[in-house]
Order: sequence, then C-alpha cells, then structure tokens
Amino acid sequence: MILSNEPSAAVDASEAESEAETDANGGPTRPAPAVFAFPNRILFGEGSLRSLPGELARLGVTRPLLVTDAGLVASGLARRVGALLDDLVLFDGVESNPTEADVLEGLDRYRSTGRDGLVGLGGGSAIDAAKAIRLLAARSGELADYDSVRFGEKRLRSAGSLPPMIAAPTTAGTGAEVGRTALIRLSVTGRKAAVFHPGLLPEVAVCDPEVTATLPPPLTAGTGMTALARCLESFLATAFHPICDGLAVEGLRTIFRGLETAVRDGADAGARSAMMMGALLGGVSGHKGMGVVQALADALGGEERVHHGALGAALLAHGLRFNREAAEPRMVELASRLGLGRAGDGAGHLITLVELLMARMPLPRKLGQIEGLSRDRIPEYARLAMLDPRLAANPRPCSAGLLEELLDRAW
Repeated sequence: MILSNEPSAAVDASEAESEAETDANGGPTRPAPAVFAFPNRILFGEGSLRSLPGELARLGVTRPLLVTDAGLVASGLARRVGALLDDLVLFDGVESNPTEADVLEGLDRYRSTGRDGLVGLGGGSAIDAAKAIRLLAARSGELADYDSVRFGEKRLRSAGSLPPMIAAPTTAGTGAEVGRTALIRLSVTGRKAAVFHPGLLPEVAVCDPEVTATLPPPLTAGTGMTALARCLESFLATAFHPICDGLAVEGLRTIFRGLETAVRDGADAGARSAMMMGALLGGVSGHKGMGVVQALADALGGEERVHHGALGAALLAHGLRFNREAAEPRMVELASRLGLGRAGDGAGHLITLVELLMARMPLPRKLGQIEGLSRDRIPEYARLAMLDPRLAANPRPCSAGLLEELLDRAW
C-alpha cells in the first residue's frame, strides 16, 4: 500500500512493492511497508527496517553513523540493524535524557571516522541526540547557541543543509522521528533545552512495529502515555492548525484502541502497530504546539534521569484540570469527536477517561512516587518550566506560582 503526496508516488510504489517478502513460489508473505510523504518520507509496517539500505542509498549515504544506546546493543537489535548496512560505525553512548556531553562524544565519532550521514535508532533520546550531532557536524558553535530560548531558531534560519538522517524509532512515544526539535540537557545551564528548526526533521522515518514487541509493560505504558499526552496537548494548543487537530484526534482513537492491549500482551502485533501509528500521529500533530504537561515533564526529567513518560503520565490529568477554565469549549469538542460526553460535561468525561486509563497502567500515579524527584525542588522545577517556549501555546497563561501549585497537587 502506498500513500503519498509526491509526484513520484508511482516510483515509490514500485520501490515498496519490490521490498515485499515472497514465499518459495514467489507469492507475497508480508506486504511492503506503506510509504507516506508528509511531513517527511515515512515507511511504516512490520519489517520496514529492512528498507534501511535502500533508503540510505537514496539519500546518497555510504558511511552512516548508527546513533543508539547501550540497551539496544545489549538486546541485539543494534547488531541486527548493523548487519543490514555496509561501512557502519556504531555510537551507543546516548543515555536517557541525553546530555551535551553525549552529543559531543557522538560528534567526535562522526568526524573522526569520516561519516556522511546518520541513523538514529531508539526512543526519543537516541533520535534527538542524532539530530543534535548532525547539526554540529555541519555548523560551528555550541549547542547553547541554538537553544530556542536564546533565539537559536533565528540563527538556524540562515543554516544550509545538514547531513542526511534516518530516524528508526524503537518505542511508540515521543514521535521524534517526525519532529523538528532535539531536546538536550546543556552543560552551561543544566537545563533540558529545545533546539528547533524545520531543518532538524529527519529526511526519512522508518517505523517498524516489530521492534517494539519486547518492550516491558512499564516502558510500553510510559511511552504510550507520552503519545497520548502529545495528542491531547496539541489539540488544545492555541494555534490554528486544523490538519494537526485531525491528526491528534485520529492519534487518540488509535492509542485508546491499542494501549491497554500492548501493555498486557506485548506480542499483539495489531496493538503494537496501533501504538506506533498513534505515536507517529502525535509527533506530527505536535508541530502545532504543546503545553504545560510537556514543559513540566521536561523540567522534571532534565533535572534527573527520570523517564519522560512516567512524568507526563502523572501530570496529564492535572494539566487538563489546570487548562479546563481556559479550554473548556475545545475539550468539549474533543470529547464529542471521541464519542464522549453525550450526557453533558464532555470536559469532565475526557479527564475521567485519562484517569481511568492511567489507573490501569503499571506506572506511578503521583510524582512523589517517582524516584529521583524532590518535593523541595518544586520552585526550581517551575522556574525551569517557565523557560520553555512551548508554554506560549498553552491555553491558560502560566506563572511560576501557578506551576508550583499544579506540581504540588500532582505530588
């Protein structure tokens, strides 16, 4: 199946059909990946990782750097991907919530081995690190120079092309494979900074649900709640973007359909596919904007190496309540489009649905149950969140005091 808005859709179709697996009699045993061309080129479907060699060749990359983490090396997935590629160099120094030091180490590996492109294999951390490496591989300066809080976007507007990159997600959460932002903890500030520019969007996203089948239930739940939060917050964001709104609604439907099953039975291929598509749709809808939940989760996660998904999940219902007074009509509209609130109080039903889903997840219900956080640091977490430019799209204006109150309720 080929879905494309490119003039070369017929060419894409023939390429994808040639990648379909066949049996001994030449009949198909597995369909080719679906190919989309919005917002970047996307290959989606079981077994689509096998398309990596062809996609790299299409981009003219002959010496890729594979950016991943030690966990994927230990699981054997990085080795499986490496076996598909010639002249590959591995960099597995990315940690959860990547730091500038991780990026600089990867940059040194990229330059010293003469690489000409990148593959980001992993969750949002590995993909974001790969984005940051490709930026510094072609540009002078430090990552802090490109921090959107410090007007890095203005500097990036004058930048030319960056080394080609393919993103291959191994979780179904942030949608980083279709995002234009790299979230990196900077050395100079200690803050998780957002580097944003359309040029950071990977040329290709290869989304293979098979690689998520072995994710443990807590990680499946945490990344799934991240995708859910992105869809919810993007729909409620104040910008006008009906295309992203439609994607957010479809993403929510897909996530609600697949999340509980994927947590309960990781081998369920349908649920895993639904979750990877839901994360993809959340990543695209996030181009419209985010809000208070993402800002606070990154402030908390940037301080400590705490998984973003657990933070966002614990904050989500509180964030919806916080925004309700300013976003009631949009919440009612969203509830209606999801088939909720037919007896009235659509906003309340939406919040209740999130709470009921959260109650069935193997995740901490409160921030105070998450190891590594300190209630005494609530003012600092609020201060860091107030630096996040994504708060500009939040339905309700924020202040440090209001964010402290929200965090206190979530504790």
